[in-house]
Amino acid sequence: MDRLWLRIAATVAIPMTAFMIMATIALGEHHQRHEERARMVQVAQLALDGKALIHALQAERGSTVGYLSALDNDFRAILDDHRDATDQALRRYQRDEAIYQLVTGADLSAFRRQLEEGAARLETHRERVDRHALHPLESTESYGRLIDPLILIASSTPDAGATPGMLSLLAAYRSLLMLKEQAARERSLGSAWLVARTPDPVIFRNYLQRVAIQELQRSQFLKLAPEIYVDRLRGLEQQPAHQEVMIARATITLQGETQKPAGLSGLRWFQMTSERIDGLHQLERALVRDILDTGTEIKADSQRQWLNLLGITVALLILTLLLSMTVARSLLLRHRQHAEAMHRIQFLASHDALTGLPNRDHFKEHLNQLLFLARSEKRTLGVFLLDLEGFTDINRIWGESVADELLCRISARLCKLMGPDALMARIYGDQFGVVFFDSSRLDNPERLAADLLGALRPAVEIGPRRIEVKGNIGIVLCPPYPHDASELLAYLAFSVQNAKDDRLHRHSIFEPVIMSRHSELLQMDRDLEWALEHDEFELYYQPKVDLATGAIVSVEALLRWHHPDRGAIPPNVFIPRAEANGSIIPLGEQVLRKACLQCQAWRERGFEDLTMAVNLSAVQLYQANFIEQVERALADSGLPADALELELTESCLMEDMEVAERILRSLCALGVSLSVDDFGTGYSSLAYLRRFPVSCLKLDQRFVKELEMGGEAELIAGAVLALARSLSLTTVAEGVENHYQAKWLRERGCLQAQGYLYARPMPAAECLSLMQKRGGFDVP
Repeated sequence: MDRLWLRIAATVAIPMTAFMIMATIALGEHHQRHEERARMVQVAQLALDGKALIHALQAERGSTVGYLSALDNDFRAILDDHRDATDQALRRYQRDEAIYQLVTGADLSAFRRQLEEGAARLETHRERVDRHALHPLESTESYGRLIDPLILIASSTPDAGATPGMLSLLAAYRSLLMLKEQAARERSLGSAWLVARTPDPVIFRNYLQRVAIQELQRSQFLKLAPEIYVDRLRGLEQQPAHQEVMIARATITLQGETQKPAGLSGLRWFQMTSERIDGLHQLERALVRDILDTGTEIKADSQRQWLNLLGITVALLILTLLLSMTVARSLLLRHRQHAEAMHRIQFLASHDALTGLPNRDHFKEHLNQLLFLARSEKRTLGVFLLDLEGFTDINRIWGESVADELLCRISARLCKLMGPDALMARIYGDQFGVVFFDSSRLDNPERLAADLLGALRPAVEIGPRRIEVKGNIGIVLCPPYPHDASELLAYLAFSVQNAKDDRLHRHSIFEPVIMSRHSELLQMDRDLEWALEHDEFELYYQPKVDLATGAIVSVEALLRWHHPDRGAIPPNVFIPRAEANGSIIPLGEQVLRKACLQCQAWRERGFEDLTMAVNLSAVQLYQANFIEQVERALADSGLPADALELELTESCLMEDMEVAERILRSLCALGVSLSVDDFGTGYSSLAYLRRFPVSCLKLDQRFVKELEMGGEAELIAGAVLALARSLSLTTVAEGVENHYQAKWLRERGCLQAQGYLYARPMPAAECLSLMQKRGGFDVP
């Protein structure tokens, strides 16, 4: 008996001992990873605290340079305010002993010494500034001795234990720190340049260097940052302060080091660049907050994993000790399997087997209950229907297994986003329903819809595939209350269809007018199909005039539709619908062919140098066979490629810059010229003008119409013309209506114009008659 117990003890003790050794190693390694992640969170918090000091020092540096250059009371008042802010931030930062735990050994002592010496020199530096004993460029060095180590500490968040998403945030944060620092240096140098009594070439060259480095850091940030922060930066760059800085920068750069721009004071430069830098500061804070939140989440997940591992260890230990209860465990396991099987059968009857979400029948049943409860108690009810876009193509291209995995990933994201207070279900193969009952989140349904669409934005990586998913959301809000769930689902279907037509927001709240609008859109689709089949579309032509000679050098083809019942339908009504339903593809090909034929016919009538301009939509440009369409239109008409000009909008080019660049270079290889329509109203980026092979800019008519009023329109028009001159681009002004506008444009280097001053859009016969009667228009 004793030997039996010895064997039992050995049987239990040997595997238990081995298990405990492995568990101890595993728990120790996991604890080490947890400590690394905790340190990462601590450093991110300290980086957030240190941002105030960096920002204050950058602002003081800029105001100091401005004061030394201008020596006026306005800059002095700004400087005093920034000195107070710097002193407060520096005292808080020096009292935080936790910062010294970030470096060790020689780095610690060097950093302490560098920080203390920099603070001491700052006071000496301020005294020299007050005595006007420094050149503006010299004043930046003392601040650099403080700012540079602070930036080093702020960007020293460790990578150990970070997830790929966290690494992306850290990389973006480091590049954003440098971008803001270079923007602050640009502020300082710009102030020094603008307020100096005589142009200083050293300051100007330093200014250009900081602008170039800043653009490099911006490109680095756009490459490394998550998409949401790329969008935030571009949104910041659309703000008036940023646009004003860009215009001022372009003016300073174009005039060169021998001449300062008139009308731009150093104080105004300091104010608008400070507003832009404050925006970058807020973006930095948001990014650090995101890093902190992500690190906290990683830390919490690590803690949960450690507890789970500890729980598993204890559970396995208990199971090892309970080997003698094999029979009882077997009976218990059989009972559990039976219960799980029954539960599984019940679950599959009301849930989707793939995602685990309630199915359509279960969803309708609960929706009817909630609808009855909301109606009887006068409570609010909101139902959202998310329809995935292009899921059929994903299923066809990548296969059923990839499509199923994609659905599982998307449903997991949505469940995590919506939380337990929302009822979610898979309604159809690619549609998800979400119900909120008497929830405060219904106070802002548009925000809720944007959050749902945002959950789709990160691409889903399945094996080697990276699949991007978009969606459209229909929304029904109660009250008013439909009769039942079937009627409510029908309203959702109309809302989703309406959302598909809104390519900007991609969501739609149901209103009764949507049903009638849906009928109108269906009728418009049928009318467009009929018009294409029966050739109801007509091309009108508007001449482009050389401002120097008054000669007609080109014509622009403009599409017109005269409906047999509804009369003339404006292009801004039927073209967006044609783009939405795809009929723009055959229609655009038809327009391109007719325009080429007409231009060649006129050239054969004696107008040998005449060129034809044709507008393109984004749908046309990104077709797979668009280059073949252009080649076919040129070949069928006999029109030389250099006589065809294709006009594209800025937003069209920015949809997919890589693809757009490839297509545009192929068009240039054919000999076709390219122009940017409505320039100045969209992105207006110098970077994309250098990237894309365009040869012409069309100044938007809204700026031309306001030229006589002066002000912003005149400044923008002048800047666009100067930019085009510097890049050797042809400029065409749209909407010229009087001789004053024509003269103003011609005197500032605009080469061509079109508008009612010369001719309205007209049929081909009238346009030919005009070209035959008039050799040219009068030059103002």
